[in-house]
Amino acid sequence: MAWKKVSKAEFDSFIVAFPRRLESDVTSICEPPMRTYNDFSDGKVWPESIAAKEILNEAWPNSGPNEYYILSNSCSH
Repeated sequence: MAWKKVSKAEFDSFIVAFPRRLESDVTSICEPPMRTYNDFSDGKVWPESIAAKEILNEAWPNSGPNEYYILSNSCSH
């Protein structure tokens, strides 16, 4: 998977425009925690289901602002 770091506005636009319903999940097994947006259509399973992810830096002390990533080959949706 190749990820593209984007702004919050670009991230939000990607999520809204995604052609299928995305399911959100937060994992706290990593530091800082991460929220993924998953497309489970066509039998996809994690981690192949991840279409976008947000690194929740703001939930972790002294980690800076959140970071936003979308799958760079998003044209395959």
